[in-house]
Amino acid sequence: MLLSHRGSKRFSQAALEGFSSQDHWLAITGQGSPLTGLGVVHTVPQERSPVHTASHTGAMLRLAQLAVALGSPPWKAELARVPDAIRVTLGLRAAVVQALDRLSLERVVHFVGGGPAHATALEGALKLREAAYVSAEGHELESMLHGPLISLTAEDSVVLVAQSGLAMERTTELAAALHEIGSPTVAVGPAAAGLTPTVALETPAIDERLAPLVNVVPLQWLALELSRRLGVDADTFRKVGRYAAAQSKFIL
Repeated sequence: MLLSHRGSKRFSQAALEGFSSQDHWLAITGQGSPLTGLGVVHTVPQERSPVHTASHTGAMLRLAQLAVALGSPPWKAELARVPDAIRVTLGLRAAVVQALDRLSLERVVHFVGGGPAHATALEGALKLREAAYVSAEGHELESMLHGPLISLTAEDSVVLVAQSGLAMERTTELAAALHEIGSPTVAVGPAAAGLTPTVALETPAIDERLAPLVNVVPLQWLALELSRRLGVDADTFRKVGRYAAAQSKFIL
């Protein structure tokens, strides 16, 4: 299974060519991708920005659809609710702008999620780095409790993925610990209001295995709005000056 936004990176096609038969692979990629073959499944039109947001959620949706086609996952019926849940979540943009006023951005912004929400935390941190050039880290919930937490201060900001599920009890404990430290905290997810965050951004309730499709949207807004506040063009991928020189040292 290959996932590639544009399908133009040199190792994408090379990886597929390593198979003796097209019967052994599927490639999920954007429309207009140069990848070809019976196993190519397209997502959305190519995005101008190399940060890739719609392409990311589109690829996750294709994976979910593939799982339904291959079997009968317990969340099958809920998959039809994803478009409306995302539509509602897109309306959080104004609340995200207000949340920026409560965050401290001089130090590292930490994103934390447990279970399937760990993937959301990793993506949130990546988008913030790519779009706004702000230092960010993604953490697995339990790992955060077992070490990195002691390095946080009231000057560090945290984005918690507050998704109902098996990790919710532990998420509540982490939120309480962050409150004691004084770290500004933004909680994103259907259970956000039940925590003790600085700001709560509630998303529609959905099975936690599908929730990354929904909960990543406020984090994408966060990256975009912060880039605008800092005067960063999120579509450039910093291809200027020494960064352009640095990227000339390798080929993706």
